[in-house]
Amino acid sequence: MRKRKVLFLGRPAALAASLLLILAAMTSTVWGADWQAVIKGPDEIPAGELVVLTVETIAPTAFCEPGDKSCNQDDTNDAALQPSEKMQFAWQVLPKDAATGTFRVCDEGRTLVFAARQVGCYHFVLAAGDGNTLQMVTHTLLNVGETPKPVPLPPPEPEPEPQPEPRREFESLAEWAAQKTAPLVASEFFVREKTALAESFTEIAIRIRNGEITTAERARVEMRVLTRKKLDAVSRRSTAAWLAWETELARQLAVLEREGKIDSPEQVRLAFEAIADGLSICEPAPKGGR
Repeated sequence: MRKRKVLFLGRPAALAASLLLILAAMTSTVWGADWQAVIKGPDEIPAGELVVLTVETIAPTAFCEPGDKSCNQDDTNDAALQPSEKMQFAWQVLPKDAATGTFRVCDEGRTLVFAARQVGCYHFVLAAGDGNTLQMVTHTLLNVGETPKPVPLPPPEPEPEPQPEPRREFESLAEWAAQKTAPLVASEFFVREKTALAESFTEIAIRIRNGEITTAERARVEMRVLTRKKLDAVSRRSTAAWLAWETELARQLAVLEREGKIDSPEQVRLAFEAIADGLSICEPAPKGGR
């Protein structure tokens, strides 16, 4: 059988006051009165549940034991009596410093509603009077169960280690364009020309993506036409300045074609985008170039 853990709440002074009230209540039955106040409600509940305590008035003979001649047993009606409208009720809940306990008195004092999450012992003291008789009764309630412990938050998950970015397809073309372009080209308009070429490769790639160019061969033809046009717009000598670069680029593309890596419009598009990326970051030779 599992042991229950019960804690008695409150400061010593509050508990002492509670005991005095209990002793007073034990001697509060007045046999000359035609009523006796009692508190109805549970004696034990799990901590945190709602408790409803109600006041009833019964005939004093309900407390008589058989054969007790000191008790007037002429009145055998021990049923609950309806509290008189003149009756007034005052409640006190002990311990007063039970921060987790909350109670409300309603129905003109005839009902008390209470709830507390804290495990322990609570005392409810009721003073009842009808103008002729004043009585004091108590009720003890045990909140049982283990006090819920806060659940600790789980430790934060470690941040994942940064993974190296996967090597993009045709990244070798981008690296080649970034590193080999300047040594292969001698032109005073290098910056303007390499920018025009990057725009050409990007434009063809966009047309492939949009479905305007549907074959790899057509993409190569359109590329030659567009690059000539853009280079001539910079300078009449630009085309000649980039011949060595175009020859070496053709060799790079031929290797990829033999390996089966460039045989569709989509692969041509990816290759052209990689070349454009490499051109955009390449720097002119130390002698400069506009």
